Amino acid sequence: MKKGIFKKLFITYGVTIILGFGILALVLMKLFSQYFIDSKKDLLLEYGQKITQDIAIGIYAGRLDRQTLNEDLKVLDKFLDARIWIIDKEGTIFGVSGTNEEQYLGQKVDGTRLGVLYRGRNIIETGNFGSKFKEPVLTVGYPIFYESEFEGGVFIHAAMPGIQKTFRDVYNMTVLAIVFSGLLAYGILYFQIKRISVPLGEISKAARVISGGEFQKRLEIKTGDEIEELAESFNDMAESLEKIEENRRNFIANISHDLRSPMTSIRGFVGGIMDGTIPSDMQQHYLGIVMDECQRLIKMTNGLLELNNIQQGRVEANKTNFELNELIRRKLINFEKNITMKNLDVLLNFYDDTTIVNADKAMMERVITNLLDNAVKFTGEKGSISLKTREEKNKVIVEITNTGVSINKNELKTMWERFHKGDSTRGVYKSGFGLGLAIVKEMIILQNEEIWADSDHDYVRLSFTVGKGK
Repeated sequence: MKKGIFKKLFITYGVTIILGFGILALVLMKLFSQYFIDSKKDLLLEYGQKITQDIAIGIYAGRLDRQTLNEDLKVLDKFLDARIWIIDKEGTIFGVSGTNEEQYLGQKVDGTRLGVLYRGRNIIETGNFGSKFKEPVLTVGYPIFYESEFEGGVFIHAAMPGIQKTFRDVYNMTVLAIVFSGLLAYGILYFQIKRISVPLGEISKAARVISGGEFQKRLEIKTGDEIEELAESFNDMAESLEKIEENRRNFIANISHDLRSPMTSIRGFVGGIMDGTIPSDMQQHYLGIVMDECQRLIKMTNGLLELNNIQQGRVEANKTNFELNELIRRKLINFEKNITMKNLDVLLNFYDDTTIVNADKAMMERVITNLLDNAVKFTGEKGSISLKTREEKNKVIVEITNTGVSINKNELKTMWERFHKGDSTRGVYKSGFGLGLAIVKEMIILQNEEIWADSDHDYVRLSFTVGKGK
């Protein structure tokens, strides 16, 4: 896709993953380091207290000699992995936990540390313990008191590299787990982005195809998520565009057909008058035909403008309360001449003597006029027309039925389209352009009502709803 959506997403989310796991590793390193040092410190404090208690009870009570003390210290040295010193009240080291520590026997601890122990406080520090060690150690010092008298102290030194080695082992395992998780996340991310970018690329290509005028293009994307919904919406859009294009072509074809006939007549008659082909005594007759054709063209143009204004939302419904039965009677009287000429039977069946409805009265007059015009026009000699109203769910339903004709199911679906004419009517009723029912439907929809048609082998019934008034 343009600007590489896959690359952009992969880099963006990849950097986010790396930063996230990197920060996690740093935090874990800090936490682990502090945890192991604190754990070691707590362990040394615990055993420092026990050692001081044993020494106070053993040595200073005369129950433990120094040789036995040194043997016990060696055991503790291995267990704690730490060096243990015993000092007297003068700060002189007189007990150590291993042969390697014997070099410190007789040495003194500095007065500052001794003063801390003398005041009964513990010592916790890290470093070289006054340059006595070549490597940094964690030191814990505990004072020894016997019968409330300060007798010395215990120092336990744990090598920091030893503590850090344990920490590094755990940290390395954690880092390996983080790296593995990061690679796994990257793999999942790769396929997830592919799952998003590939369908989007297909949609983009399909959009370019449709923009080129090939409205038959459809997508088959099954992802089970919003992308699939987008593809379905895209297909719906393509179908709508295809239908619009088909309607456009039909519109051009139909309007060309309906314009050609009157324009040809006008041109022929005017030409005949101008070149003398039509004698002077017949010119008024043919000029009358030309006038009628001009009126037809004006009527078609006005109908197209009216339909376009409604569809573009430039017309609003002005609903008022009025009496429907009287409106139907008045409109029916307008067709009295044609009804009488064709010897048609007319049946009125109102569910109530007075029917108050809430609608745009001018639009309702237009709707009923167009529907009655169709009914009278397509009913054969000695046929019948019925107008019926009924109440249903706070709506008034108006039904206009004419006999002697029928419409198949396909025609019922397309009869509301502009310029639609049944094959049987084309050329027979030249006054129509197939705009009446299209305008009727738009006026009904504009008032949030419904209109539909049904037919059998010998009748056609057009029905629409009107809101009840108060």
